[in-house]
Amino acid sequence: MSKLGRSSKQNIVLLIILIALCVFFFSQNDKFISMRNMMNMVRQSLPNLLLACSMMFVIASGAIDLSIGGIMGLSAMFYGYLCIWGVNPWLAIPIIMVFGAGIGVLNTVIMEKLKIPAIMATLATWIITAGMALVVCNAIPISDELVKPITAWNSMKFFDGIPLALFIVVAVILLFIFLEKKTLLGKYAIAIGGNDSAAYYAGINVFKMRMIFFILSGAIAAFSGMWQVGRLGSADPTIGVGMEFSVIAAVILGGVNIKGGEGTILGVVIGTLILMILTNGMQMMGIDSFFQQIVTGIVLYVAVLVNSLGGSKKKISKKMVAAKE
Repeated sequence: MSKLGRSSKQNIVLLIILIALCVFFFSQNDKFISMRNMMNMVRQSLPNLLLACSMMFVIASGAIDLSIGGIMGLSAMFYGYLCIWGVNPWLAIPIIMVFGAGIGVLNTVIMEKLKIPAIMATLATWIITAGMALVVCNAIPISDELVKPITAWNSMKFFDGIPLALFIVVAVILLFIFLEKKTLLGKYAIAIGGNDSAAYYAGINVFKMRMIFFILSGAIAAFSGMWQVGRLGSADPTIGVGMEFSVIAAVILGGVNIKGGEGTILGVVIGTLILMILTNGMQMMGIDSFFQQIVTGIVLYVAVLVNSLGGSKKKISKKMVAAKE
């Protein structure tokens, strides 16, 4: 295990924690590992898993995207109105994803060209998009029958009960692992997050790379908003409230350095699964939702602390090596 990299060691530890949580909650309720409960968790947590993958690239590159919750809400409302206006419900899906990608482009331009920090730029975008989602519908969800066809994909099942959600999750995770390992996106994200100036002088187009990362984040946020429309049966402007915090928590828990320069897709997937299992397990144990938030917050705090200590040790070891040389 000493030959493994820091990220690999973190992933192994996270996997052990995930298995331990599954064993514990199963001991409390034997229905926890039932097929029905597992598939319900996948349906409910699909947005978290997809958004965590795209957020990994954003945070690893030294930025952050707080606008995903607002994009989800506004995308859900625009999807509802497109259906009412006569656009085919399935054709509306790629149209809304392009809309979400466009917001990602806007975020990048504001950050890179106007030199506004990512946290402030995306916070402003979140406030604007969340506000627009409420304004366009007067804070009233769209429950028109024309929106209902998309609910079909929430009930689609294949191979004797496996929901469509699982295939979507697996396909997207594999796509992002491919982007991370087999393309330059993964290497460039880590390089930019480590030192964006050095990356720029090394020939990396920092503006272009960050735009790609934010386009992915915006498009997946838009898709997640529509997925929630299909799951709930209506376009609700508050459909993405709080999503940014749960996704960022999962990403940090998954070993991505909040300052950038480190992280893996596998890590954020395991981190998301841990929070998913933790939430579902506490619900099945009848623990109050307020206490669930407290537990999740403590887990996040510990994850950040471990992340920071690991990063500090890494820097110290590098300085020691440099001193010896």
